[in-house]
Amino acid sequence: MTTPRTIEVELPPSLDLGEHEAELLKATFQAILSLRCESGCHWRELMQQLRDDGWQVTWGLRWHAQARRGRDSESAGGETLDQAFDQLHQLTRLDAAPLWP
Repeated sequence: MTTPRTIEVELPPSLDLGEHEAELLKATFQAILSLRCESGCHWRELMQQLRDDGWQVTWGLRWHAQARRGRDSESAGGETLDQAFDQLHQLTRLDAAPLWP
């Protein structure tokens, strides 16, 4: 059996990290590792092909938030959790707006 390996991450002093936020960070890092390690490395070849063809390639992870109520469904994304939920909030508010006769 292999010995578990850990990575220590220094958090900014201004970060007021509660239990919920700590669990969210842990789940986020675990998801990133799972995505990275279980998907192989084929993406590297594709990225290099794109660059060789003259494309400037950037990539990153994004947050996704979804809300459902009955038949209504809204979905939003953002680079931060705040951005995703702000956009989702705006979309759900549009569903609550009164319709003009």
